[in-house]
Amino acid sequence: MELDPDLLLIGLSHRTTPVALRERYAVATDDAPAILKELANLGGTGSAALISTCNRTEALVLAPPGEDVETQVRRTLFRNLDDRHLYVHRGVHAVIHLFRVAAGLDSLVVGESEVLGQVKRALDQARATGTLGRHLEPLLTQAIAAGKRVRTETELGQGTLSVARVAVGVAHHAFGSFENVRALVIGAGETGLLAARHMIAEGAKRVDFVNRTFSRAQTAAEETGGRAFGMGQLTEALQDVDLVVACLNDAAGLIDDRPFDRRALRRRDRPTLVVDLSLPRAVQESIRDMDGVLLYDLDDLKPVVERNRRQRGDARAEADAILVAEVHKFLALRTYASFSPAIADLRRGFDDVRERVLDQVASGKASAREIEVAHELAKQLLDLSLAQMKEGARASRSEAALDRLYQRHLPHENGDER
Repeated sequence: MELDPDLLLIGLSHRTTPVALRERYAVATDDAPAILKELANLGGTGSAALISTCNRTEALVLAPPGEDVETQVRRTLFRNLDDRHLYVHRGVHAVIHLFRVAAGLDSLVVGESEVLGQVKRALDQARATGTLGRHLEPLLTQAIAAGKRVRTETELGQGTLSVARVAVGVAHHAFGSFENVRALVIGAGETGLLAARHMIAEGAKRVDFVNRTFSRAQTAAEETGGRAFGMGQLTEALQDVDLVVACLNDAAGLIDDRPFDRRALRRRDRPTLVVDLSLPRAVQESIRDMDGVLLYDLDDLKPVVERNRRQRGDARAEADAILVAEVHKFLALRTYASFSPAIADLRRGFDDVRERVLDQVASGKASAREIEVAHELAKQLLDLSLAQMKEGARASRSEAALDRLYQRHLPHENGDER
């Protein structure tokens, strides 16, 4: 089944690009509305959505049938980026990819819990900008519903999986225990708070916070029993810290080596672990060369993530089966919706026939029971016709055929996405 108008999804992710490239093409929050409007105007349909996270930047665009807007999307969002770093999906393949993203199957951490919120934000952002349209809204809404179902009905939903959780796991492996670990989180947003909560759950006695907005640092630090600092107090906050987790938005290269006390680092009996979960990266690469500091960024977490991926094979298969069913349901509903003009004509036709029959019955001085039977017969005939239309929509692409298409899509998803 084809989608009308044509659906195009083009993007990059942790599968196709290193973090150094992902940060160059990340979309800043303030820039998103203008980019969305530009994308929406490319095909003339006024519909576009944008998913931009620490691990992906993807554009969803609708174009009139037969009109190719891929080149224009590349020029708008991915200028000068080599083709080998991009993937392009159209029609049903775009739907499959989006549903897998929402379910966490395409995430760096398979089954992670944050991606549903990110897809929901993409929907809300497109709605607020006026670029959602009547085609993208049901698509994104159904993708979110499919993601929720995967989390509810498979083991992928057990526990809280996220990049923040993986980062804390790396720290736990490095330190052995959080009992005497002095931890600092830079950034008091959703990911920073999640990382801090995991640390507390692992035994950390307190977690300090640094944030550009001091009041948010205070609120976060109250929850974790720590101290709050403004960004101008970073040097003070870093004193005698064992673990630093940076979770900042739109802060490329904000943290260099100057706030670190080199002499104090050399005197320590263990290195300071710095984990940068930001995109663009907030911690400058030069910190890698400092004595007494170990720096991890998103790409450095991939070996840990790959172990998680292998361990969750059975749950992924269950999730794939759910998504095939959910994509099939969405496509059937789209087909049925395309019958709307015919359904309206059918209703009007039945109404006209019914009224003529009832007029004839009434002129013959029919009984109330006979009129009621005539009404009921007309209704049953209409319901039967609509039910046959719905069944025809479901049968337009069998679930088995869709499963084969889905399985052909998987090799692209598993490592060499094009």
